[in-house]
Amino acid sequence: MFSGTFSKHGKGLARLLRGRTASTGCLTKLPKNLSKTQQRNIIFKMGNETPARIVGYYVIFPVIPDETVENNSFIYNIAKNEDWPKLASATPKEMYEGTVRMLMDYGATVMEHLEHLAKVNPDQQTFENVVEPLLTEEYEVNYAFQTLVLKMLTDWPDCNRKLFDADLHHIKIMCARDQMEKLTSQDFQTAIKQLYESKEGMNEWQLRLLEWYLLEIKASGLDRHDEKTRKLLGSWSRFIDEYRSKYITGVMSTNDQNTYVINEKKVLSDAPPHVLQKLAIESAKWESGPWRGRMTPHTIFPFMQYCSDRSLRANAWEKWTSKAGFDHDFYNNSINVEELRHNNEGLAKTLGYSSVAEHRLANKMAASPETVRSFITAFVRRVRPVVIDRMESWSAWAQRSELLLGELQAHDMFYVCRKEAEQHYDVNALDLMNHFPFWPTFNNIVNLVSHIFSLEFKDITDTGLERAHQDAKIFAVADKTTGKHLGRLYIDPYDRENKRGGWNVMLGRPENKERGLDKLVYFIGSAIAPTQDSPSVLHYQQLLQLLFNFGRSVQLLLSQSPYRDIAIPWSPFYASDWDAADMFPMFLQFFVYKPNLLSALSSPHIRTGETLSEEKANSTALALSRATLWDTYRTLFWSDFDLTVYEMEDRKQKFWLDIYKDLYTEYFPFKRNKNDYHPCSFIPIFAMQPHLGMYYRKLWSEMLALDIHETFDAENDEVKTGERLKTAVLLKGSGDVTKELYRRFQGRNPSVGAICDFYDPPSMAHIEDDVEGIREKSQ
Repeated sequence: MFSGTFSKHGKGLARLLRGRTASTGCLTKLPKNLSKTQQRNIIFKMGNETPARIVGYYVIFPVIPDETVENNSFIYNIAKNEDWPKLASATPKEMYEGTVRMLMDYGATVMEHLEHLAKVNPDQQTFENVVEPLLTEEYEVNYAFQTLVLKMLTDWPDCNRKLFDADLHHIKIMCARDQMEKLTSQDFQTAIKQLYESKEGMNEWQLRLLEWYLLEIKASGLDRHDEKTRKLLGSWSRFIDEYRSKYITGVMSTNDQNTYVINEKKVLSDAPPHVLQKLAIESAKWESGPWRGRMTPHTIFPFMQYCSDRSLRANAWEKWTSKAGFDHDFYNNSINVEELRHNNEGLAKTLGYSSVAEHRLANKMAASPETVRSFITAFVRRVRPVVIDRMESWSAWAQRSELLLGELQAHDMFYVCRKEAEQHYDVNALDLMNHFPFWPTFNNIVNLVSHIFSLEFKDITDTGLERAHQDAKIFAVADKTTGKHLGRLYIDPYDRENKRGGWNVMLGRPENKERGLDKLVYFIGSAIAPTQDSPSVLHYQQLLQLLFNFGRSVQLLLSQSPYRDIAIPWSPFYASDWDAADMFPMFLQFFVYKPNLLSALSSPHIRTGETLSEEKANSTALALSRATLWDTYRTLFWSDFDLTVYEMEDRKQKFWLDIYKDLYTEYFPFKRNKNDYHPCSFIPIFAMQPHLGMYYRKLWSEMLALDIHETFDAENDEVKTGERLKTAVLLKGSGDVTKELYRRFQGRNPSVGAICDFYDPPSMAHIEDDVEGIREKSQ
C-alpha cells in the first residue's frame, strides 16, 4: 500500500543497500516514474515488469522509504523509548514506511556487525559484543513490526484485499529474513558456540538463548558449510519450495470452482451470528442473507456444521474432499504430494535424520516419532470404541428427528454430532449466548484466573493512552504474590468492517529495564459488536476462543524471559518445542467443560435475569464436551496419517493414497467416496514446511491441559497448585525445555489418562487400558 523513495538520511544509501538483492531487468528506456505496483515489487519482491522489446539492461535497488526520527513520529516514538506506542496519532503511512525503514536499517546493522565479528579475536568475544549489538536494534524492530501488525489488523484504510494481504505478507517475510540472517554467518555460529561451551559470565537466559540459536542452526542445516552439502541442501530446498508453491496453487485455484448458496434462513436456523457473518454474501445483510459456502476452511466447516439441507452438505463435502485431486487435470496435486515427500525426505537425511518426522520432532516435547506413536495408539484404543458406540446414538437420533433417510455418512457427521449433543442434554446454544455478554464474561475470566494464579488486572483505559479504536481497553497486570508489575494488556474485542485476522494475540514488546519499558501484549478479539438493542454476547465457540487467547495473553505476560525468541515456544521454529505451546491456553479453554467453572464464567440471562443453574451448567458442559468427539476423532485420524506419511524412512514403501485408504477404512465405519482424495488439499500436512509430522500437537496440548486439570482436582487447593504451575512453568517461558518444566510441576511425565477419561469417562469404559503415561522414551 505504501512505498518510499531513496533517502540521503540515516545510515546512508550504501549501507542500507549492502547485502540487499538488487532488481535486474531489460528495457528500451529507464522509466522516470514508477507506479505504486512497481514500487511495491521493487521494495519487496525486487522484481519489475519485462518490456516487450529488449535493447539493454538496468539495475534498480530497493526503494528505501524516506523516513527518519526527524520526520516520522512513529520512529521517533520508538527511538526515544516513549512509554506507549502512537496507535492513533501516527498515520498508517508513517507506521508502514517507518517499519520498512527500520527493517532495512536493521538489515544493514546485521551485515556490518557480521563483518566486524570476523575481525574480533575469539578471546575477546563476549555475549555483550557478539549478540547484544543485534538484540538492541532487534528489540526496536520487533516492537515496530508487532505494533504495525496490530494497526493493520484493527484500524487500516480501506484497500483491495489482495494488496493488503500482499503488503502484510511481504513485510512479515522481510522481518523474518532479516532476523534469521545472523544465524547463516559462520563467524556468528563459531562465536556463539564458543560462548555457549565456555559459559563464562552469562546468566541462564543468555545461555538458553545461545542454546536456542545453536539448535535452530543445526536443525536448519545452517552449520553445514562444505560446498557439496550446501549444494545438496540448496537443491532439496529449491524443489520443496517449487512443489509447495504448486500444491498451494492447486488448492487455491479450486476454492471457487464450487459454491453453495442458501437463500432461506430456516436452513441455517440455529447458526449463531458469527457463523452467519462468515457465510453472508454481503456482509451488511448477514441476518437476512443470502449465504454461501465456499471451498475454503473459513466457510466450509461452519457450512457443514449448521446447514440442515443434507443434499447441499453431501455435495459440498464430496467437492471438498476431491479438491485438487485426480478429478482435476491441471490442478491435480497427487504428483506434488509425492514430490514433497521425496524432497523433504532427502533434506532430512542430508541433515542426518532417518525420516522427516524425526527431523521435525527432534527439539519438540514429544522428542521422537516413537513417543507420538505411543500417544496415538493409547488414545485410539480408548476413543475408537466410544465412537463406534456413539455411531448408534447418532444414527438413532437422526432417524428419530427425520433428518436422515438411509445410513449415516461422512457429510452428516458435523451437523448430526452437534445437534444430537445439544438435544441429548436439552441445550439451546443460541439462548445460552445470553449468559455470556462479552465484558462481564471477560471480567469473570479475569477474576477466576486472578484467584488461581494470584494476579491483578487493573483497567487503565481512561489514563489517556492512545488506542487504535475506541472499543479497545487497556489493563495493567501485576503478580500479587511478588508485587511485580508484569506488563500491560491491550484488548480490542469486537469485529468490525475494517478489522481483519480474527482472534489473535501478539507480544508487542518484552520488558526492557535498561530502556525503562514494560511488557506490552496485544489481544485482538472477534466478538460480535454490540448494538443499541443488545450487548455483545458470545456463542460457546467464541467463548472457547476468548479463553484460549486470554490464556495466551497471560502466558506471555507471566514469561520472565528478557528475549523474545525464548518468551514462549514459538511456532514454527525448529528449535522451539511448540507442540506444547498451547498447553496453558487450552487449560483455560477446558474451563467450559467444567460445570462449576462454566457457571463462574456466566452472567445472569440478559433478558430473563435468571442465573445459570447448577443443573443447567452441568448439562451444558456435558453437551459441549459430547459434541467435540467427532472433531477430535478426525484430528486423531489426520495425526495418524501425518505421522505415518513422515515417519517412513523410505517413502517408496507406500503411495500416499494407499496410506489414506487403509487408515480411512481402519478409522471410519462408512465407505470412502471413490473421488475422496482429501490429502491433495490438506495444506497443514503437505504445504506448511515446519509443520510436517506435527499434526498431533492439538491433541498433545489437550493431553497436557487435561492432565493439569486432573492435578488441580486431585490436590483440591487451586491457589497452591496454581502458584506451583506459575512458578515451575509459566514464569520460565521457554527458558528451559517444556518437558523439564512440566516434570518440575507434576513430578512425573505427562499422563494420557486424563484425555482418555475426558472422551471416555471411566464409568462408560468398555475396555481396560494402561494409562500410566507416555512411554519412558519421552524422558
